[in-house]
Amino acid sequence: MAEFTIRQLQYFVAVLDHGSVTAAAKESNISQAAASMAIAQLEHAVGVDLLIRTRAKKVVATPAGLELAARARHILSMIGDIEGAVAGGFDEMRGALRTGCSPTLSPRLLPGLVDYFSSEYPAVDVSFREASAAELQQDVLEGRIDLALIYSLQAVDGVELAEIARVQPHLMLSATHPLAGQESITFAQVRDEWAILHDVPPTIERVTGMMRATGVEPKLRWPSTDMETIRSLVARGLGYSMVNTRPVNDTTGDGLKVAYVPLADELPPNSVVAALPPGTRVPRRVKEAIRFLREAATAPPAGTSQ
Repeated sequence: MAEFTIRQLQYFVAVLDHGSVTAAAKESNISQAAASMAIAQLEHAVGVDLLIRTRAKKVVATPAGLELAARARHILSMIGDIEGAVAGGFDEMRGALRTGCSPTLSPRLLPGLVDYFSSEYPAVDVSFREASAAELQQDVLEGRIDLALIYSLQAVDGVELAEIARVQPHLMLSATHPLAGQESITFAQVRDEWAILHDVPPTIERVTGMMRATGVEPKLRWPSTDMETIRSLVARGLGYSMVNTRPVNDTTGDGLKVAYVPLADELPPNSVVAALPPGTRVPRRVKEAIRFLREAATAPPAGTSQ
């Protein structure tokens, strides 16, 4: 195999990020001809085609290109770590912490994580993306983000998982529901009521599958991609919903109340996890993020006393 350069890897990743050689060249402050030559030299060095042009004149990676892109991003990230450490001292934590998070978890996890690193490790540049668990795990495998915060039941093959906290599923009911004060509840007790579920794949499919496994056929109505909309519908007594993580606040955006009752049905175990790229060294800042999230998961919510 011929040798290739770090610069060629940078241009290759830039082409994937921007979708064209022209845009990548402009971003990298080089000519289009120079960028094209660098990609051609990289393809010659590795002995396979890495990019293909679509009918829409966009450039996408071949399967081999996707494999190389994930490793290239990891290599470039490590190089950035070395440069930052040399500039600021090896003992100082620095670099980019690229985090992905499921929208149902982000209000609970991301603000505290950002605040912690901003105050304790200001040289770490925290960024985050909210998307479906499937999209985020693909980003992890392709090296676009360092970790994805999801539920373990959403995990796909190929990622490594670091558990952050076990979850206890709850049914969400109106505060005036006759069963709102119970210590626990089963799906069978609400089988005749409307199920108002979070309409984000694979959440709705997994919840309905769990219900059917207990012998209950869900009566679906008013699915929504917005949990606050679901809370307001439930608070009005129009149905129930299910949550994996109990919110701290039981007041809806329009001032009504909901109640959260633990589910007593035997369900598959589930946890909040960090999905990580397989077979790579976990950077210190990622380990610290996981440590902080584990500790925060056991702490009492802000504004409450122990």
